[in-house]
This record gives sequence, C-alpha cells and structure tokens, in this order.
Amino acid sequence: MIALIFCGGYGSRMNNGQPGKLKPLLKVGGKAVLRHIISIYQKGGVRDFILLGGYKIDELQKFASTIKNKRLNIKVVDTGEGTPTGGRLLLAKGQIPEGPFYLTYGDSLTNYSIAKSNTLKETTGSDLVASVYYKALEYGVLDIDPQQTVKGIFEKTYTVPINAGFYTLDHRIFDYIHSVEDSFEIDTLPRILKEGKLKVVAYPIDFWHPMDTPADRKKLDIILKSDPSILYR
Repeated sequence: MIALIFCGGYGSRMNNGQPGKLKPLLKVGGKAVLRHIISIYQKGGVRDFILLGGYKIDELQKFASTIKNKRLNIKVVDTGEGTPTGGRLLLAKGQIPEGPFYLTYGDSLTNYSIAKSNTLKETTGSDLVASVYYKALEYGVLDIDPQQTVKGIFEKTYTVPINAGFYTLDHRIFDYIHSVEDSFEIDTLPRILKEGKLKVVAYPIDFWHPMDTPADRKKLDIILKSDPSILYR
C-alpha cells in the first residue's frame, strides 16, 4: 500500500499568520517532522510514498532527493500553492494505485500503528479508518442546557476526541471530492458521514501532538528528545 502526505500548506500558524517555513521540513527530535512520519509508516511496512506539495515545492523535492534508502520510493507531486487538501488529493488521483491507501498530514506526530489500524478495519468490516486521540481538557467544562442553566461540571476530567489525521482510505473517497476547491476536512469527510453509505470507524491512539505553532514545536522537540521511542510503541 501507498501513503500520501499533505506537505504543501503555507504554515501560517507557525509563522505568525504569514507564509514562512515549510512545516513538514522543520526539525524536532533531531530530524524533520516529515522524516518521522515516513519512519512511522516504514515501520508498518510501507515503502511507497507520495508527498503532496505546493508551497516551496523545490524544498520538498530537495528533501526527497536526500533520502537514499533504496527500499523507499518517494514521489513528489506538485498540487499547487494554496490548493485545499481535498483538491490536493484529487490532483494526485491518477498516481494512486487501486485499493486501500494511507493519508496523513505533514505537521503532526503520533504512535500510529498500521497493523492495529488494519486489524480494526478487517474486524469491523469498515470502509474507512480515521485515527482519534482522546485529549484531556486542561479546564473545567460546564454542562449547560438551552435555558443557560448549569446542569453539571466536569473539572479537568473531560476528554474530547481529536481527529489525529491518520487515515486508511480507498478510491471511493474520490466520489466525495467534487472539485479542486474542496477541503478534505470541511467538505469531503462531512459528505461521507452525511450520506452514510460508507462505514467509518475510529482507531484510538495514545500519543498525538500537533505542530501548528512555535510553542507546539518546542514541546514536541522536548518530548522526542526525552523519549525517542514514543512514536513506535
């Protein structure tokens, strides 16, 4: 199976609201975030990758050329600057073999297990698998009814299911991408859930960390330096 990775965004949140450094190539724990992601998939037996680029495509191509592992086949596809995620995936359709494939983003890390995800897909008879991380909120949460009456309080004990961004998909996904202007998260996934023809299951993971901001990057760097194996267990 092949893994596709979104790598073409501007990284505005990392760069104070302006286009700046290409986030997947920023280093944490001694190497580029993108290299960590490739290693996660490689550990699960994936050898073929498509990097969906756009912004600073030359830097992404240079990165791919530096990977000398002969067991890996890494292709960079230019999906244009400013293209939404659904559009990026649609533009790469012709490069994706028939059958299931993996998809993720180039700006977060998790201890995603391909074996566990595949087992879940098989045992549940699901069509799509989406990873989920149950994040404990750092604040108290109020249960409030429509009349603004407080019915309960959850003081730092409440968790919310976060979309961790690692997916198992197949070519039926393209039935739900209507144009290159579509966002995978805002348009495609809601269409699938609304129509209800495809069974989507959540694969829970126990470590996930975004890298949207400089503060996120600093935290992730500390985590990986203190526990390099956290992504692989």
